[in-house]
Amino acid sequence: MKLFQNSVYLAWADTKARYKKSVLGPFWPVLTNLIGVLGLSVVWANLLNENMTTFVPSLTLGLIAWQLISGTLIDGPITFYRQAGMIKNVAIPAWFFVLRLLARHTINMLHNVVIVIGVMFFFKVAVTWNTLLIIPGLVLVLMNLFWIMFLLGMLGARFRDIEHLVNSAVPMLFFVSPVVYRINRLPENFNIVWFNPLSYFIEVVRAPVLGQIPGHNAYIIMIALFISGSLMTWAYYKTYGKRLAFWV
Repeated sequence: MKLFQNSVYLAWADTKARYKKSVLGPFWPVLTNLIGVLGLSVVWANLLNENMTTFVPSLTLGLIAWQLISGTLIDGPITFYRQAGMIKNVAIPAWFFVLRLLARHTINMLHNVVIVIGVMFFFKVAVTWNTLLIIPGLVLVLMNLFWIMFLLGMLGARFRDIEHLVNSAVPMLFFVSPVVYRINRLPENFNIVWFNPLSYFIEVVRAPVLGQIPGHNAYIIMIALFISGSLMTWAYYKTYGKRLAFWV
């Protein structure tokens, strides 16, 4: 429990240090995201012939969820070898470094709640009992991102090309994930998008805030991903975890 608290504290300290002596501090990314939402809303709403009233809230939630997902994917492969000094000299569990980095990205995401509240108020998005489903949805997303970062961190420490591979893949994943569009607005033959696991990450976060219940067995699939991914990560760590200090 003490290590958990320390990891969150260090994540908060990292966030504060990054924006030290800055006027807006951690709200600079919020301003950047707000400008991005406004710009992309105008462009994509016209390209996709969407109603701004429903499109802007959906896009806002999609972009904020994607920022969390993509940030953790990109940082995943460098989770351990950027902390090489501590790993080689201090007896700290490997999960501590993963949790610290995940907590930092979560803190950054929470700053964007201001944008979500503003968009919901401006476009009169109703708050219903379904909205509360954002809590289990976000928990499932964070649980899955934890094992993904852990696994990518070990692979990235052993094979440095993993970092470049992930950096190259993330932009492509943006377009094949329902960040800008909603899957229910696509032709029926585009349901293949559901074969992309990241679609469920976005669905369980976005749908509740829009007053909907996540579909396509999203919760079941997220739980299945967590169990299978965690077992795979545990097996890999059990086999090669002792070599981590040598890899970094």
